[in-house]
Amino acid sequence: MFWNEEKKPEDTNIPDNVIDISFKINCKQVKLDHAWALTDAISHLLPWIKDDPQLAIHHIYIPQSGNGWVRSDDFADEVVQLSRRTRLKIRVTKDKAADILSLSNQTILVDGYPLTFGQADQFLLSNLTTIVARHVHIAGTDESEEQFLQQAHQQIQSMGIRVRKMLCGKSHQLKTSDGFITTRSLMIADITPEESILLQEKGLGLYYTYGCGIFIPQKSITAVNSE
Repeated sequence: MFWNEEKKPEDTNIPDNVIDISFKINCKQVKLDHAWALTDAISHLLPWIKDDPQLAIHHIYIPQSGNGWVRSDDFADEVVQLSRRTRLKIRVTKDKAADILSLSNQTILVDGYPLTFGQADQFLLSNLTTIVARHVHIAGTDESEEQFLQQAHQQIQSMGIRVRKMLCGKSHQLKTSDGFITTRSLMIADITPEESILLQEKGLGLYYTYGCGIFIPQKSITAVNSE
């Protein structure tokens, strides 16, 4: 853990140069560990996405529990049912938004499961000063949380962001086309609104296109350890 108390400003204007596009989807089920299959499937329709360093495809978020069902953390094999409210989000620069919106009404196969893109909404990034990434991969830090935090600290500082508070959560093994990688959830707290937006725009670590290192607003300090 890295924790350093400091006051922060509360308000800032949110630029629209990077946005989240949120699709309604028609998809009954998907593997819990679906990140690589999802990005690869979308790249068949939009081959340029893997060459865009500012594009990130959020993992489809499945809550840990609901209606009496409890999700396991067996990322390798578990297949989960999706509700009609489930969304698929893609973070992209505004100039590429029209290309991403062209996915509406198209169908892909994610590990053999059909997923159809529906209507999409566009959202600005958040100016909240506590943000979390559910999966961050930093090469060479698989065995050491302390080394992971040190490397994350250095990478964030290289963006001109002063790190005040960081907290690791659970680690996971994600299946890639080349084997498994270790990711950790990471919460950053008490940065400025401008720093929060910048970190959301840039992401952290490797495999950003595959949904690693994507920061989203976090309202509760405890939730980072529950994902």
